[in-house]
Formats: sequence, structure tokens, C-alpha cells
Amino acid sequence: MARRPVEVSAVGADHEALTTLWREAKVDSGTSPEVCDRAVSDGRLASALRRPGVQAFVAHLDGEPAGYVITTDNPFGLAPTPEVAIEQLWVTPTARRHGVAKQLLSAVLSAAERAGCEHVVSNVPTPSREAHRFFARLGFGSVVTRRVVATSTLRRRIAPETAETGLELTRRRRSLRQRAFSTRSA
Repeated sequence: MARRPVEVSAVGADHEALTTLWREAKVDSGTSPEVCDRAVSDGRLASALRRPGVQAFVAHLDGEPAGYVITTDNPFGLAPTPEVAIEQLWVTPTARRHGVAKQLLSAVLSAAERAGCEHVVSNVPTPSREAHRFFARLGFGSVVTRRVVATSTLRRRIAPETAETGLELTRRRRSLRQRAFSTRSA
């Protein structure tokens, strides 16, 4: 059976298909529909797509939007040669295993080569075993682990520890240990 043709195009001013797919991908990964709708309605997604160095491509399978990829230029800023980073790559569940992701990557590769980039970097979600296997089969290797923290959490963790906060932390830890021990022995 012949593969159905996949058409990939760069996203310009009209990002309706990308917006629909982006929302579906976010909801699929656990973000609430309301949060996604707010990001679209207040213009955050459109604003992010207009940033310098950001490119997006949408794939269509049988005329229907089937997936997208969003890339940025030189993600780490200090690399000796230009790079393109795949920030997001997503294919609808019904279009998977039809060559959509490979066609999207082909568009990314062409854009990277035109820009003189020697490397394509992919940010793969840690728990996504399928995505890790997909990129590994294409020759992507693991180079760095990218860790993320909320600014509020980091602020709490690096705040100077006073005697008062240190005592409070010790009290909470002892209380948690005591509760954990008492539930195991019950």
C-alpha cells in the first residue's frame, strides 16, 4: 500500500492550523483547555511565533492538519556554529506512522542547511519514550540534560537560611517522617 502524501508548509501570518494543532498537543500533554485558550486569546502564542529566529511548519495529510514543528535559532547562544533547535514537534494520533514527523524534519533540515547550520538540536520531553526512540533512530544523540525550575521555587531554595526557617524546615521534616513511619507500622 502506497503512503499517502504529506504536504508541509512554513507558517506565515495565518497560523490557524498551527494554533489548532498546538492547542490539541498541549491538551494531550495535560494542560487544561482553558489555559491553552487563554494563551491563544491573549496573543502569547502569536507573539512567541513572531520572535526573531522562530520558525514553524505545519504538515497536512489528505488535506487535514496532521502535525507541526516549531524551531528556534541557536538555542544556547554560545555554540561556535549556528544551530537550529526543535522546540516542539507533534503529530496527531491518527496521523502517526504515516511519515508526517519525517516530512516535518525534512523541512527543518532544509531550513537549517539554507541558514548554514551544522547541527539540529531537539528538545525531547524526558518521559516520552516513543519520542526518544524516534530521534535516536534518526541519529540524534543525547548531549545535555536540560532541567527546568519555577522561579518561585528557585527563589525559595536559594534564599538564605535563617535560624528560624531552618528550625521550621527541621520541624516539618520530622513531622513528615513521623507520619510516614506511623502509617507503615499501622
